[in-house]
Amino acid sequence: MSELSSEWNNEAYVSLHLVQEMLRMAGLPSRSGYSHWTPEFKVKVPRLTKNNLVTETEKEVDFLIEDCARYINFLVEVKAANTRINHDARVQLQTYLKYSNTRFGVLIDPFSVEIYEHTQWQLNLRYKHFIQHPERIQPIADFIKNFLNTVKMRTIAIHTSKGGVGKTTLVVNIAYELATQGNRVLVIDLDDQANASLSLGVNKADKFDNASSLEEFEQILESFKDRKEVVEFLKDYDLPNFNYKEYIYPSILNQILNRAGSPGKVDVLPSSYKTIDAALANLGGIREKRLDKALRQSDMANDYDYVVIDTPPSATTIASNGLYAAQYVLIPSQMEYLSVYGIRTPIKRAREVQEENGKRGMIIGIVPMMTEKNVKLHTTIKQLVQQTFKGMTVLRNDFLSLLI
Repeated sequence: MSELSSEWNNEAYVSLHLVQEMLRMAGLPSRSGYSHWTPEFKVKVPRLTKNNLVTETEKEVDFLIEDCARYINFLVEVKAANTRINHDARVQLQTYLKYSNTRFGVLIDPFSVEIYEHTQWQLNLRYKHFIQHPERIQPIADFIKNFLNTVKMRTIAIHTSKGGVGKTTLVVNIAYELATQGNRVLVIDLDDQANASLSLGVNKADKFDNASSLEEFEQILESFKDRKEVVEFLKDYDLPNFNYKEYIYPSILNQILNRAGSPGKVDVLPSSYKTIDAALANLGGIREKRLDKALRQSDMANDYDYVVIDTPPSATTIASNGLYAAQYVLIPSQMEYLSVYGIRTPIKRAREVQEENGKRGMIIGIVPMMTEKNVKLHTTIKQLVQQTFKGMTVLRNDFLSLLI
């Protein structure tokens, strides 16, 4: 590298001419529907006083970058040419990651970029890139983009306003089909009826089937009282030492996948009778966005390729959590008159969330359920759907290719 001008000794100059250009060229604009920068992001760090009292002091990180397309956040700390990345800078980054509950951090100066992952109270170097010249931004942006693409998770919400149309059946089949292709899939059950959790073997379906009295049935329900599941996940994600794995359970489909030699898996973040709006009533902030924030601040993006969200057929806060967290929305419907006219509400609701969420949450289309080619009514209703909801695709059996 040729000798740099004295301008590169100024952190603000490095930030403006290297870091911000790098982020834009990596596909992360400062404010859009899928990315957002927070400059001088404040982190509250505990500090022990002379009287052995614990207080909090605010520290500032140069940037918090929210990458909603890949479902991760990361911190960026900038150093100048004359300060460089050193041991103190790495300790500083570890502190910021630890107390902001952020998983990834980037240290950058005009000579190199280091990407760290903070897990289990340790700072681990993931990648390092040597900068040939700080004015040649594209190779640096490509390095950042390649890293981000190794941590990419897609979220799909299955949403309807009418029960009994095959919503949960669609959730389970999508999850299984994606897993057979080698993907790691998480099913998030937001429906208090918990049919997805039952179908995937994490809600004691066999015991419910064998219950011979109301007392036995109630005992099974009581066993869910202290279990960590989706409601606890929504309440706990921003607590210190939060570990999402305590809320996740393997599905019975994994046994089938293992026998078939598939590297894919289907895990479940289960629901139960506890999954109601009242459980979130005393929480601060925007309650409808807790799932979205939890997914971005957990380690899930490194462990799952797809998240399939089973929303309840209602306009509740719990249902809205699924829509705010979704990058894609599918609307299942039977090809019958009453089911078709029930499509309007979920489309309207999904579009409202999409507008508020910066165009994020693309409605892929309507999935016909329980149809037969030779039944004239089903064919007629399908044509009615296409005419009534212009611009909305009635999907074919191969629609999963749109999500991969």
